[in-house]
Amino acid sequence: MAAQWKSKRYFNLRGSDSSLKTFSSTSDANTKIGFTSVYSTSSPTKTEVLADSDQTLVVTYEFNSESDQTAFKAAIDGAWGDSSSPFAPADSSDTVEHFKTEWLNQDGSVSSTANL
Repeated sequence: MAAQWKSKRYFNLRGSDSSLKTFSSTSDANTKIGFTSVYSTSSPTKTEVLADSDQTLVVTYEFNSESDQTAFKAAIDGAWGDSSSPFAPADSSDTVEHFKTEWLNQDGSVSSTANL
């Protein structure tokens, strides 16, 4: 895959008491967050790590082409635009927060950041 079409997205999970939840692994984070199929649009290669004392899941998405990356972003934006959510948390009282996206240069350095 071409390293020029990469982005990192940062996710955490808040309980009904507004506290951040801690993940035991990336698998646990995926289960608790409940990413819907929209996050598989264009079949990105995903690299996942935990950060912030295991309270943040950082997912790096890598695409074969710019059009694949654009389709991925459009699908996620569309899920929000349909007044739905691209998440189905394991505990329906939890709130998933996608709080930052970093668009990466070919060398892996950050090209731009969107704090959401």
